Amino acid sequence: MKEFDLHAVSLKDPFWQHYQKIVREETIPYQYQVLNDALDVDVQAEREDASLPAGKSHALENFRIAAKQKEGNHFGWFFQDSDVYKWIESAAYSLINQKDPSLVVIVDEVVALLGAAQEEDGYLNTFFQLTRPELKYRQLYFSHELYCAGHLVEAAIAYDLATGKKELLDIAEKNVQNIMHYFGREANQIQGADGHQEIELALVRLFEHTNNEKYVALADFFLAVRGENPDFYTQEIAENRALGLSTEEPSIDLTYLQAYDQPKNQREAKGHAVRMLYMASGMAKVAQHTKDPALIEACVAIWQDIAYKKMYVTGGVGGTVHGEAFIGAFDLPNDTMYCETCASIALVQFSFEMFKLTQQHQYLDTLTRALYNSVLSGASIDGKQFFYVNPLEVMPDSCHHNPGKGHVKTQRPDWLGCACCPPNFARLISALQRFVYTQENDTLYINLFAASRLVQADQFVIEQIGNFPFENQMTIRYTGVAQKIVIYKPKWLQSFQIECEQAWQETDETLVFAANTLIHAKIIFQQPIQMLRANPLINQDINQVAVQRGPFVYCLEEADNGKGISQCRLPIDTVAFRLSESQKLWSPTLVINFDGFESQKWTQEALYLPMNEPYVPKNWQLIPYHLWGNRGEGEMRVWLPLALVK
Repeated sequence: MKEFDLHAVSLKDPFWQHYQKIVREETIPYQYQVLNDALDVDVQAEREDASLPAGKSHALENFRIAAKQKEGNHFGWFFQDSDVYKWIESAAYSLINQKDPSLVVIVDEVVALLGAAQEEDGYLNTFFQLTRPELKYRQLYFSHELYCAGHLVEAAIAYDLATGKKELLDIAEKNVQNIMHYFGREANQIQGADGHQEIELALVRLFEHTNNEKYVALADFFLAVRGENPDFYTQEIAENRALGLSTEEPSIDLTYLQAYDQPKNQREAKGHAVRMLYMASGMAKVAQHTKDPALIEACVAIWQDIAYKKMYVTGGVGGTVHGEAFIGAFDLPNDTMYCETCASIALVQFSFEMFKLTQQHQYLDTLTRALYNSVLSGASIDGKQFFYVNPLEVMPDSCHHNPGKGHVKTQRPDWLGCACCPPNFARLISALQRFVYTQENDTLYINLFAASRLVQADQFVIEQIGNFPFENQMTIRYTGVAQKIVIYKPKWLQSFQIECEQAWQETDETLVFAANTLIHAKIIFQQPIQMLRANPLINQDINQVAVQRGPFVYCLEEADNGKGISQCRLPIDTVAFRLSESQKLWSPTLVINFDGFESQKWTQEALYLPMNEPYVPKNWQLIPYHLWGNRGEGEMRVWLPLALVK
């Protein structure tokens, strides 16, 4: 299954156009200034830990020092280079959406800086160049060298697609050639993988961009060698100590690194959530080209483990701050979870690659759940503040006084010392149209309802017309070569009615239009307000419901309801939801009101009393989850307790 050139897909959708405009006009310029240390902003550590970098980015300055244009020391995380690469990628995709000569000038300056910092043999990583050059590719358990290289590759592909300029692609391919020299199956080569996956996915994309089969072979190598020798990292550390290159002797957690076994043998999502999902995305992409049945079986099992046992109702993943990791099945705490924005973005990517691999639409269910909720919640509505962690329940007093919640921010910081999420958000939104259409042989797939136009010269033109999810209909117009059209039918839409003169059929997951040279269809549907219950094995959500309308999960926020939202009680048998349009936060915002109850505070000093919960009636208002946290510090809650009355 192939994606379409982003130049061929123009988004007309008001919702996504607005997001892309915010990213183009606000986020990308703002992020460049932060990366350049040109703004006085609050750069916070992602969790409470005095040893973590904070205060500034310094990412571009690190390159200037490596290029010997400035003097100084490296500052920030050892993967800080990737912030710059992801910023370039987001800028490149934004340039595809709208030309901006002034942005091209800035990106060209950054590209020239990267070229100046790159060593003659192609090596490029400012942390190791400036702090420990003798340990290049010798501390793979933490180094992120190949992770950064992967993001460099993705940025280079994007900038080549956007401008046709090859300078950054040359830098990236030179870096990959350096990697190919040092890694491989020869006796004198390194037979191990980077602690943080990303290079695998990027190499396949580079193969797809250049048609150089060596790149997909290298990606396959990195997947095969991970976990092949479980002692690789400890042997690496011992050798460094024996040679006098390092005195470090860290403990290696193979589960955290997904290196306890080869990826093709793994069946569960374990360890660091972003690493797991980047690896799984790379596995799916490699499998698309190699058709390796072992990889495909592993991908399916890992995705099912996430989607059916370890994913939050918002599409967030990662249940604990400890290792930013997946935890056990059906263990989904709402207030101490992690749900890193990058993990949700990676889940969108993995699900998309699985859909391309299998053409099975359950993967799009997960893609849309994560995209519309836990991805969008990662940024403020002005595009200048960002969450690293996306909680489902926030009580500010608890967050401020409970050391176990030091990672749960009650408001989005201006920037983060570990700033992987902000540019990751920007690059995903800037390239959003890549998810809308795909093609397999003579079948065209519509994967998202989003007003848009896809043009393939001398072949076909297809348009989606409408304002989803704010309207309950979409119009599809197709002209061109005869091909079947398969439209994904989200599970949260109901009561489909189709007005079309051409032949079509409806399945549980799709609308299928028979091959024709001309199709004009009006698709009408309902987006009912739904109360979702959790699997009874999820003990954190017992006797509670979440509210969803269309793709949006909703939440209570203090700004609309006052303090004490944990006292909300929803009468499941009698509740009547009222949907209305508001101009608060977003134009428009669809809010939901309902008449429920408020559990009364006790008048006596006690922690526990015999069962008798007094209620008073109260109107409650819900907003889409992705919009919370834009009106100052306050309480927030997704899961709503049920009233214990009929």
